[in-house]
Amino acid sequence: MNVPQTIWPLAATSWLWPKTLQENLRRISTWKLPIRQVALLFYQSAASLAYTPADFTAPGKLGSHVHLPIDLPWDQGSEAVWDVITRLMELPAALSPWGGVLHPPGDPARLTGVAALWRQRNPGWRLMVENIPGQDLRAHWPVIQDFDLPVCLDVGHLMAFGQHWLLDEPDLPARVELVHCYAPGIVTMRHEHLPLSELSPSQARTIQAVLTLIKPDTPILFEVFSESDLRDCLENFTKLTQDWRHPG
Repeated sequence: MNVPQTIWPLAATSWLWPKTLQENLRRISTWKLPIRQVALLFYQSAASLAYTPADFTAPGKLGSHVHLPIDLPWDQGSEAVWDVITRLMELPAALSPWGGVLHPPGDPARLTGVAALWRQRNPGWRLMVENIPGQDLRAHWPVIQDFDLPVCLDVGHLMAFGQHWLLDEPDLPARVELVHCYAPGIVTMRHEHLPLSELSPSQARTIQAVLTLIKPDTPILFEVFSESDLRDCLENFTKLTQDWRHPG
């Protein structure tokens, strides 16, 4: 498969085959595809903390970032949440993850506590807040601004759940440090993680609009979970951007 390089670093998820995490990483790192980064999917706290450093050895120079758990112990306070986050960020040290993606809690005050710890402890990696179903970041935006937090922009969530206000937020472009890119389906208020061949024409235009906003070195994660879907995304992303001229 001959896929030209794009101006954006391209990333894949760490689950593309029903194999171990280590085997997924090995296969991704030896591909002759323009994937230079992997998203380590730490969706569940206990299962993710059960990994060992040996699970993250991979040949080549594979960059990484972490998707933090969706079951963080927010009810136990900021320190408990921070403890889980930092342990998971340190676990794959061999891959030197540059950032972690955080699903925000319902209460922005809880995000404030964790954001303050991130600023105080200055761990050397980025803490990115993601727009998710039911949390379009509008209520969390003052916290994001107060603590100068970066954002992971999930374009599928934006399209499926009517979060287009984000694209009109003048503060957004400078904050986006990662984009989740996939087709969400066409049923409103629901979403799937489909390959880009499933985009409707209007959805394709939305992705192109996002690409005009973000910095040219912003990683694009194809958030799909099979090799065939990833290859589809690479092919169709190339079609979406084949005449691309970044304004910067």
